[in-house]
Amino acid sequence: MNIFQTSTAFFPSMGGAQLHWYTIGKMLAERGHVVTGCGQWKDHRNRYLIDSTLKAPWGDDVYEAGPITVHRYQPGALARAWMAPLLPFCLPLPEIGYPLISCYFARKMMKTKVKPDVVMNIRIGREHFSWASYQVAKKHGVPFVICPNYSPRMQSKFGQVVMRNFFRLLRAADGVVVFTPAERDEMIRLGVRPENILLIGVGPLLAEEWDTVAFRKEYGIKEKMVLFLGQKLEYKGFDTLIEAAPKVWEKHPETSFVFIGPHYPGTKEVFEKINDPRIVDIPRIDAFDPIKVAALDAANVFALPSRQEGIGGVYIEAWALKKPVISCKIPFLTIRDGIDGVMVEQDASLLAEKLTWFLEHPEEAEKMGQAGFERVQNEYSWEVIVSQVEEFFKKLTTGK
Repeated sequence: MNIFQTSTAFFPSMGGAQLHWYTIGKMLAERGHVVTGCGQWKDHRNRYLIDSTLKAPWGDDVYEAGPITVHRYQPGALARAWMAPLLPFCLPLPEIGYPLISCYFARKMMKTKVKPDVVMNIRIGREHFSWASYQVAKKHGVPFVICPNYSPRMQSKFGQVVMRNFFRLLRAADGVVVFTPAERDEMIRLGVRPENILLIGVGPLLAEEWDTVAFRKEYGIKEKMVLFLGQKLEYKGFDTLIEAAPKVWEKHPETSFVFIGPHYPGTKEVFEKINDPRIVDIPRIDAFDPIKVAALDAANVFALPSRQEGIGGVYIEAWALKKPVISCKIPFLTIRDGIDGVMVEQDASLLAEKLTWFLEHPEEAEKMGQAGFERVQNEYSWEVIVSQVEEFFKKLTTGK
C-alpha cells in the first residue's frame, strides 16, 4: 500500500502522538509498504494555529525520517496576509475560519508526487491540516483515516462548541483510530459508526541498553527518586509536581525529583530559580536515549499529573520498567486506579500525599508496577499494534 501520513508536527518533533505514529509508519515501511509523510514543523511548538499560519516556518522542503520521506508545506507571505483576518474566526466560527486555510494546504499536499491508497491524519493542534488531508483523500478517491487524539478538554461545554466542525469531520471519516474503550464510546456518542472505529494500544519506546548506576552518579540522584517525563507545559503538571516536592521532603528528604522533557517559553526560568540539587532538570532527549530508560529504572514512582493526554504512552513505558504511575483523573487513560497506578486531581497536596504513600509502601508499589508490566506484555506489543493498523487499512482499501 501507499500510505500518506499527515500531521502538523512530524517526527523528529517530540511528543507522544508524533513518536507513536512515526513508529507505526516506520514499521509499516519495513513490512514493504510505501509511507510518505507530510507535516509543517519538526521542532517544539504549542501555539498550534498561529505557528502553522502566521508564524509557521518559511519555505517548503523535504527530509528523510528513517524509511519515510516527509514533505513540509508552509504558507507563503501572501497566504499569511490573507490568513491573518481569518484566524479570529477559527475558534468561535470554525465553519468560516478554517475552509480557505484547509483548501490552501490541500493544494499544497496535492503537489506531493504520490498516489496514496489511504490517507492517515494524526490531529495535533487545530483542525485545518486534518480537513486538508480529508480533501486530499477525496480528490484521490481513497479512504480517509484520522486519529483525533481526543482529550477531556473536548468534552467540556467550550470544547463541544469550538470543536463542532472537527466532530463533523470524524463522522465523515472512513476510519477513526482510538486508544481506549472510553475514547471509542465517546466517538460513538459523537456519531461515528462503530464499524469505522479501530481500537489499538500504545507501545513503549525504549532503548535496549542503559546504565542506571551511571545515571544516578551523573545527576546526583538521592536515595529515592520521583520521575516526570514529558513536555514541560503547564497542563502536564510539572509545576504541580515541583510544588509537591517540599511536602514530600518533610518525611523523605533524601528524594530526588527528576524532570525530563523539552522546555517551552518560560519553563526553563522556573527551574533556574530553584536552588535545590534534589530538583533535577534534564532537557529534551531523543525517544530511544538510554538516559530515559535509566531514569525509569532508577525511579521509585513515575508521576505525570497531566490534565489531558491523547495517548499517555509514557505511563506504559514506566510499566515496562515495572514502575507504578500517578496520573490525573482523566477519562481516556488505561490506568486502573489502585491496581497499576493511582489517579488524583492536579493538586500539589494530593499529589504529595500519594507520592509519600508510594515511598512508604514499597511492596505495594512493586505490586502495581508488576501489574502494569504484565499489561505491557499482553496488550502493548508493537507488532500487534502495527498488524491491527495494517489490517484496518487493507480492509478499507479492498473492502474485505
